[in-house]
Amino acid sequence: MSAAGPAGAPYAAVTELDRSLGDPRDAGNPFGFAAMARRDAAEAFPRELADRVGPWLRTAFVPAGQGGDLVSLDHTLMLVRAAARRDAAVMPATMFSITAVVCVLAAGSAEQRERVVRLLREGGSVGFALSEEEHGGDLLANSCTAVPDPGQDGSGYLLDGEKWLVGLGERCQALLVVARTGRRGPGAFSALLLEGSEVDKARSGVRQRPAGMRGIDFAGFRFDGLPVRADALVGLPGRGLEIAMKAMQVVRTMSTGCSLACADTGLRLAWDFARARRVGGRGASELPYPRRELATAAALVLAADVAALTAARGAHVLPAAQSLWSSVAKRTATDFADEVFARCADVLGTQGVLREGPYAAFDTARRDNAVVRYIDTSPVANVRLVAAQLARLAGAAGGTSEGADGDAQALGRVFDLGAALPEADYDRLQLSDRGGDPVLSGLPAVAEAVRHAVTEGAAAPVADAARIVARTRQLECAVNGLLHDVAWRLRAGKEEGGGPPELGDLAERLCLLHTAASCLHLWWAGRDRSLFGLPPGDAAWLSPVLTAVLDRAGGRVAPLPEPEARRLLDVVTPLYEENRMFSCTAPHLA
Repeated sequence: MSAAGPAGAPYAAVTELDRSLGDPRDAGNPFGFAAMARRDAAEAFPRELADRVGPWLRTAFVPAGQGGDLVSLDHTLMLVRAAARRDAAVMPATMFSITAVVCVLAAGSAEQRERVVRLLREGGSVGFALSEEEHGGDLLANSCTAVPDPGQDGSGYLLDGEKWLVGLGERCQALLVVARTGRRGPGAFSALLLEGSEVDKARSGVRQRPAGMRGIDFAGFRFDGLPVRADALVGLPGRGLEIAMKAMQVVRTMSTGCSLACADTGLRLAWDFARARRVGGRGASELPYPRRELATAAALVLAADVAALTAARGAHVLPAAQSLWSSVAKRTATDFADEVFARCADVLGTQGVLREGPYAAFDTARRDNAVVRYIDTSPVANVRLVAAQLARLAGAAGGTSEGADGDAQALGRVFDLGAALPEADYDRLQLSDRGGDPVLSGLPAVAEAVRHAVTEGAAAPVADAARIVARTRQLECAVNGLLHDVAWRLRAGKEEGGGPPELGDLAERLCLLHTAASCLHLWWAGRDRSLFGLPPGDAAWLSPVLTAVLDRAGGRVAPLPEPEARRLLDVVTPLYEENRMFSCTAPHLA
């Protein structure tokens, strides 16, 4: 297993891993698309695939200084995409421990950190028990309690209550439980690390069966006065929910790798079909409608790729910003992946809903992707997290923060994919950043620089340059309009004296505009290197991708206009034909 990182050959390990798994279109390949569909039909755990990729993934999120194999989180994200494009279930099969383990790495004792990393090294897993069926996403209403244990002189705990939907709950060897230790509020919860027999005694035997990722066990736990040692406490009492919310920032970003992997497989299979099918003597891929649908789907994949990769890199450089960036990446990836499948399904027609045949994996990947949308953070909860930060972002607009120069330098490291990153430090994650969003606050300068480059620096043909100039101006206007709408709605709500105003629609728009702005930052910071397999500085991808994202930010879910679709197909067709990932890094695949 290679650990080649971004400093040398970017993501070389991704190519190494994918090629080691063979041709995914080979019906006899146990790590191919057909095998994925067979496991799904049998609701079988992807054991063979998990055993093969486990050494690459199990500790790929654990910093090297804490005994893991983390090169950088974007590197790990790309490894997830290479493995999960063959079966999304392999990601939870090997990395469902990530939430619990990041909690321990961020707040646990040295002994706890050492034990969980050793467990991962040995092929074990750590479950994460937060949700309760009765309360769903209303975490503050959770009723599972941990009270002082009189039998341990009050130093230990007695656990009472139930948890559900614990990934790998039937097989995990350790379990991180977030339980109520106080009366009310976010500070009423603590995190406890159960191990060995404590875990075995609490398994309820109840298994939930999701519509996708059918081979993964989502199990329940029941605690009836279970004694737990005092040294099971992770971090300080009352900090359990805070620790979990910070860990989920990393998890949300990593889960985008699963959505992108599913979307890559869906797009690739639809393209295979369009290439093979003849309609009226012509290949379906040459017809206007399939070409437009494939181009639009590809544009959405590329946009989500940028949001996910840069969020992963940002966790190293701007960890406080992850409270926003991770939610943006999650929202963008899941929404866009859903639309990718809808458009590709229309290209496939009935082939996309058959349980057998060369395209059976399409429906499997589509259902797996639907599960990714709801695990770790639901869409409603995710939008709520973004909405909670809108007042801060609107308040920071128009001002110059004390750290503006530092933010600009940090953004350069985030968006220059060849820049070295500091080691991840999960203890530096914050529930909310104190300033604005560096991506949006840096937009005016980078937009002006991009406009100059494409018009004066011959970075794009004249027609492309005109489109890019128009899109950058449209983006700036949209961002200013959003911040104005936020400020107006907050002011109106205050004057009316009612409760907090509804900001969900504005939060959704922010996610899209942040993604569009990230595309501009990426091209500007990476203009000296190849992006999407193009020559350095080539901006051919930029206008179509911005068009797709800005359309959706304006409430228009439409296919790309024909000129933009044609231009984007010129970019992504070589990626498809050369078996390269649909990514700005474009690593070669098997």
